[in-house]
Amino acid sequence: MEKHISWVEAEEKEFEKKVLSEYSRDEIRKHLEYLSTLIRRAGTEDELKAARYIKARLDEYGVESEIYEFDGYISLPGEATLEVLSPVQKSFPCLSGVFIIPTPPEGLEAELIYLGEEVEKNDEEVDVRGKVVLITGSRESRNDAARIAREKGAAAQVHVTPGKTRAMIVVQPRTVWGSPTPETIDKNLSPPVISVCNEDGKYLFNLVQKGRVIVRLKADAWCGYKKVRLPVGRIKGTGDPDKFVLVGGHYCSWFSGASDNAVANSVKLEMARVFSKYRKKLNRGVRFCWWMAHEQGTFGGSTWYLDNFWDDIRDHAVAYLAMDGLGRKGSSGFEARNSEEIKKFQENVIKEVLGLKVKSKRVRKSGDQSFWGVGLPSLLGGTFFDRPKNLDEDPLWYSHTAEDTLDKVDIDVIQIPFKAHAVSILRLCNNPVLPFEFVSLAKEFREGLRDLQLKSESIFDLKPLIIQTRELEKKAKVLNQMIEKNLSTLGKKRTDRSFKKKLETINRCLMQLSRILLPVFSTKAGKYGQDPAGTKFKPILTLQRLEELNSLKRESEEYKAFRTFLLRERNKISDALNLADRLLEDTTGKL
Repeated sequence: MEKHISWVEAEEKEFEKKVLSEYSRDEIRKHLEYLSTLIRRAGTEDELKAARYIKARLDEYGVESEIYEFDGYISLPGEATLEVLSPVQKSFPCLSGVFIIPTPPEGLEAELIYLGEEVEKNDEEVDVRGKVVLITGSRESRNDAARIAREKGAAAQVHVTPGKTRAMIVVQPRTVWGSPTPETIDKNLSPPVISVCNEDGKYLFNLVQKGRVIVRLKADAWCGYKKVRLPVGRIKGTGDPDKFVLVGGHYCSWFSGASDNAVANSVKLEMARVFSKYRKKLNRGVRFCWWMAHEQGTFGGSTWYLDNFWDDIRDHAVAYLAMDGLGRKGSSGFEARNSEEIKKFQENVIKEVLGLKVKSKRVRKSGDQSFWGVGLPSLLGGTFFDRPKNLDEDPLWYSHTAEDTLDKVDIDVIQIPFKAHAVSILRLCNNPVLPFEFVSLAKEFREGLRDLQLKSESIFDLKPLIIQTRELEKKAKVLNQMIEKNLSTLGKKRTDRSFKKKLETINRCLMQLSRILLPVFSTKAGKYGQDPAGTKFKPILTLQRLEELNSLKRESEEYKAFRTFLLRERNKISDALNLADRLLEDTTGKL
């Protein structure tokens, strides 16, 4: 493994032990018990109470803090009803979704049909126009079905909440990320959406299997701009005070949200308390953010923060650690998600601190992952549940429901992610060289381009880009060698001014590489935009549309227009690879 990825000196390791020993279950419990008494919906009085509580604790710990208040574009659920009119007459309790077009006051009447989990395979065979669709499955499959139902002209949707109890979720069908722009303002609202519990969903499913079913559905939701609050705490480092690790997680919730996300909020407060005691031993700083408008604004809080503090994040943030869904009773092990250049670092920390060998996955475009465009290395993780064999036994049935209460939290499990995340933050703050490596990213780049080339060999030449990735990998390896060479003399030259400048040059290069490469590797919206929520990650998203080009007739105008678009995207990638190549060459030349 690259030396700087697993770098930790004996003195630093002792410091990490001291920090971890400060962890207090009682402090966590205190925060958790207060926050879970509040229904922390964005723009409400309870959200304000939570924000003030967070700031009061930060002030108490001597952490510089502020609550930003701004107009956030959010949606909150209203009243909803569901009645079967034929072949029986029966009413069902339900919850309204958000970001929906309200039904007329009298409701809408239409046929109820079932849209199964295999919707992407059979949607051509199902005519949903003007009908109410019943949607089951996991959250991911329901989101896919909801999107297809909208595109195919369904009049409304009824989502079935997984699990054995009568709990009901609040459905959020919007995919526009953050507050709208002129290009997305007309894409914010969906036809009416409601949810029912699992038992009632099964009843409706069985009814539909027997014959034609007519329902009357009413649903209402408020949507617009509302004053929302975003608490932020800052601990500055002593050696490089402008640089910081960004630590975030949402504090809003639909209901009491004990596990989602009051636990993570409490962990961040505990980290702020402990890290503040040892601030003089932090080289880089830590910035704690409590995002709002997570579900209620499609990650509007983190997006607003990026948009409004772009220069600071671009120039000074070294990595983004997200916290969500921690400390759930019955969860175990550790699941890690990350972007490519920080993958080995996170896996190494987990192995060392928790004694677990994990194979991490690529972080998904969800859950306040708003920082890919700016090129910020990202990681998250926590204990997890095995995938259930059937959704009746879903261990997370209570997520996003009124049942997510304190009894769903295991206070002992919380310490597991605290340890892993605290050590990750400390090393991101104190390692002399940032623990990123770009050999893995260069390989992923090349494999992604090869896959695309195989699908389009006769119509689009990606070979020059593939050659560029080979050069990138080669020069990234040279950089790693130069880093190791410099670190081997750290003990002798720690106070040498010219040596310090070399380390600064290395770290500047590593940050700039992530800013150059991650946007073109990870997003299709580009550096300044946001891909829609639920976007499936594939390497080099902008070129994935080569598949569409393959399906078109070469003499058609559509084909030629697509080819022009893809050629320009190819040129963007070539420029990024070329810029990264020159940066590496220049940096290694200075070392």
